[in-house]
Amino acid sequence: NGKHGCHIWQEKEDEAMASSQTRDIKKLNLILNERNVGSHALWMSRDVFGRVYRYMLRYIRRYHERAYKLLITAEPATGDMQMKDFAELMKRLGESFQGTLRNSDIMMQCSPNQFFLLLPMVSGADIQKVIDRMMSEWEKTGEHRALKITWETEAISAEQGGKAEIRRHEKPNIIIVDDDEEELVSAKSILSKADMQVGTLSGGKELLEYIDDAANPRPDMILMNILMQGMDGFETLKKLRYSERTGERLPVIFLTSSENEELEGKGLSLGAMDFIKKPFVPEVLSVRVRHAINLVRLQYDLSREVMKKSGENEQLFMQVMQSLASAIDAKDTYTKGHSGRVAKYAKEIARRFGYTEKAQTDIYMMGLLHDVGKIGIPDEVINKPSRLTDEEFALIKNHPVIGARILENIKKMPKLAEAARYHHERYGGGGYPDGIAGESIPEEARIIAVADAYDAMTSNRSYRDVLSQELVRSEIEKGRGTQFDPAFADIMLSMIDEDEEYSMREKYKDG
Repeated sequence: NGKHGCHIWQEKEDEAMASSQTRDIKKLNLILNERNVGSHALWMSRDVFGRVYRYMLRYIRRYHERAYKLLITAEPATGDMQMKDFAELMKRLGESFQGTLRNSDIMMQCSPNQFFLLLPMVSGADIQKVIDRMMSEWEKTGEHRALKITWETEAISAEQGGKAEIRRHEKPNIIIVDDDEEELVSAKSILSKADMQVGTLSGGKELLEYIDDAANPRPDMILMNILMQGMDGFETLKKLRYSERTGERLPVIFLTSSENEELEGKGLSLGAMDFIKKPFVPEVLSVRVRHAINLVRLQYDLSREVMKKSGENEQLFMQVMQSLASAIDAKDTYTKGHSGRVAKYAKEIARRFGYTEKAQTDIYMMGLLHDVGKIGIPDEVINKPSRLTDEEFALIKNHPVIGARILENIKKMPKLAEAARYHHERYGGGGYPDGIAGESIPEEARIIAVADAYDAMTSNRSYRDVLSQELVRSEIEKGRGTQFDPAFADIMLSMIDEDEEYSMREKYKDG
């Protein structure tokens, strides 16, 4: 154990795994006994400490435990101590501290003159006693006069995990469903004594009614007999599956007196978490239910963390897209904010057409990057104030192809590349780069084509000012069915008609 205790444990475990895929009680005891050496803290290296520390913090906050962080700083009492001697003295100081602490405490030497410790299940009333014991043991070594020692403490509590975390870990709410009154009473008594909140129902129909009633709290776990009169457990689980109120799968454990493996297989295939045999053994029932609830809560916490990270990634992705769109627009002196406006118009057309919020966000990003291929077009061509030559126009017409090549590397959103490639195709044919028409053009590209043309007409150019709203409307109407998909042209016309102040133009501010 001691400083390398974690590594010894892992090596023993790996050896046992390598020697056999199965383990008996004797082998497990050999592994576990490696940890039962003395009663002192685990002294870990920095990298191992970090991983164990994060796990312990999550446990402390999740299950409302108390703990303290302790930072101990030591300095030579005199200025003539050699570094080698100081290092040796720090090693003995650490060993002294280690011997006074419990197996559940962890520590590391975070710098040449500091130790950092995490002390779980220690209250404010106890922390000073722990420190006093540590210092008392150090003084017994007779070396305490050589060091000047100071310390800092910080409490950790479940409150630091946030209100939502606390709410999730209140007393578990268990619903038992069984048409056997005696079994209901027995199971309720066992679980209530194990500090669980327990409700009972007499059948599957009653359970479905309970779940559908918004006034009832969502159960953390459902214990349900398989063989019941009327609607049996399997049929109930098929109808239950997901709570329509919450959209979450409700965890179910089946209760059965049968040893039929086929029944167990069927239950598990329907989504049951586990089976518990009757008659109940109190310790087994309470432990199995508690473990299942802890697993569900862990899955919930992991899912929430994934969603949080996913949200952060989406936000970062959007910021990158917006920055890239700004860089594209910066190439064109006369189209500042063009990509953002096209994205906004396209999103509104999609919303009115019935797109989901997620699909609206996706098309917004497509609008932001529809002109990304202009990065590959020379600035002097993009900003030329006079009429383009055929060669220059050919360069401009290549920007959808360049954009598609750039965006096809973003595997997360393959439609980004499609929108960039096809937004200059015409609904009636004759567009570029591929000359496709009608439904062959991806729907999102057809939406962006209308939004792009609208913004081009309502933006200042080197050779003209913003066109009048009447002229813009007539051009959109004229292009209906030839340049534009009629459905999306009609939506754009409605947006124009509603815009009595003519605010949808270059002066239009994103926000």
